[in-house]
Amino acid sequence: MNKNIKLALKHGAKIIPFKNLPKEYQYALIHYMAVDGEAWEASDQLAASYKVYWKKGDRSIIKRALRNKKSMEFYVTKYGDWKFGVADIPTEKIVSRIMQEREIKKDFDSFPEYQKWAKGSAYWPRHPRKNRWPCILSSFNDEALEDGWSRFHVYSSRGDSNIPCVFYPKNCEPKKVRRKFT
Repeated sequence: MNKNIKLALKHGAKIIPFKNLPKEYQYALIHYMAVDGEAWEASDQLAASYKVYWKKGDRSIIKRALRNKKSMEFYVTKYGDWKFGVADIPTEKIVSRIMQEREIKKDFDSFPEYQKWAKGSAYWPRHPRKNRWPCILSSFNDEALEDGWSRFHVYSSRGDSNIPCVFYPKNCEPKKVRRKFT
């Protein structure tokens, strides 16, 4: 079993259908799957927001489209039965996993040194203290997070004791849409 999933299970992970996840978890997954990636289809509202974003450069239009009632109905209808794991994992446990990553371990002697570098090399948007979007745990053993690095750094640098996380349990897709790989 994947190290990240083991860590989540050790800290009370639950498997929940997408339709029952807290809204912030839904937003983070939709953003990752349909905005940053193409694993999920874009709702009409989200697709329309791309055009405005590319024209005006206003990223907030995408977040408004995510929160649009029709857009959410689209995702809950289409992906509502897909299952995801959720857990609040102590920050120090995530830090420990990150510091085990080969490149980070090789380049940095400590987490504060790594975080200082990370803060200087990327834009960290503001993230609220309440209703936090989760970080997405990696499905691979050689990395801690698949997405949500800036969220993680904001949460950990301000002293949050736990990091909300979501992960893909084995066979998260409903049987009717599972693909067979040969």
